[in-house]
Amino acid sequence: MDLLTPPHPVLAAICDQISLGIVFLDQRDQQRLFSNRYIRSLSSSLEERIMGNILEIIRHPSDQQSRYNFSRETALDEEGITHVFGFTVYHIVQDIVVILINEIASKSVYQHSQQENQFYNKLSELVAEIAHEIGNPLSGISMSLQVLRSNLSSWPQKKVQDYVERTFNEINRLSLFLKRIRDISNENELEIRNLSLKLVIDDIHNRHREALDLKDIGFQNEVDEKVIGSIDDVALFQILLNLVKNSLHILRPKDQIRMYVESIDDYYIKLIYRNNGTPIPLEDLEKIFSPFYTTKDRGGGIGLSISLKLMTRMGGTIRAVPPEDGIGAKFELYIPTGKNR
Repeated sequence: MDLLTPPHPVLAAICDQISLGIVFLDQRDQQRLFSNRYIRSLSSSLEERIMGNILEIIRHPSDQQSRYNFSRETALDEEGITHVFGFTVYHIVQDIVVILINEIASKSVYQHSQQENQFYNKLSELVAEIAHEIGNPLSGISMSLQVLRSNLSSWPQKKVQDYVERTFNEINRLSLFLKRIRDISNENELEIRNLSLKLVIDDIHNRHREALDLKDIGFQNEVDEKVIGSIDDVALFQILLNLVKNSLHILRPKDQIRMYVESIDDYYIKLIYRNNGTPIPLEDLEKIFSPFYTTKDRGGGIGLSISLKLMTRMGGTIRAVPPEDGIGAKFELYIPTGKNR
């Protein structure tokens, strides 16, 4: 399957993250091949009106050629509000065209305000989390030093040493958090080469065999050694390590971790990571890749955001999806084969 021809899952995942309407269309029969999340979020009647107007122009380009490269189309929604959309049409391969659609007028002040408010709410949450993670150790350090200053001459050596240790523990906690922030922005050059995925997964298993055995958690590596990915083995190890560590927090005795290849095409290997623990709530499937987002009582909430960054730097992606059987967690890792480089 050509990478540019939808519904390739990697292309679909990328298109779904873009805040423009994206439609892939086969001009021969006017068959829509793919619509991204922006389009799917519209009401069915509004979507029908928009696409109907656009298809009419595409069918008759000769009398509206000047409007073909960038056009404005108007549609009413169920509440009678007028929406004006701009769209551009690009030919990509053979008879396939991609249409970019964006609302360019008539969005209410309220809608714009809500969108901006959501952005600043997320930003505020991020800043508050950073302030919290830094503030707690600093408060502990300050309190320990104040107590020490007041009692240094009268306390026995053992008690003084205890407070010094507390201060070092808080400093180490702060240093660890700052390291996590640096990890997110780290841009060390990756060493991409063709390697067997099985070897990396076996390495993960071997290094965590004791922890897995202690909790009586099974580990199944079902990937054939002949499956070769174009990867940085250190980066892929870090990605899988984050998934395994998260699983160790939630899995119970007799639970299982599985890794297997679901499909391979010319460009990507679809590696599946599964466990049969607690399912990830649907509303959290996308949030879990946001920095500092966590559903655990402990943890910085950056492991998956680093994993996503490393995957994209290798030319692939990772996403959490609802398992077909509704059991446990499922992650899809799209690992480059190297043919698209």
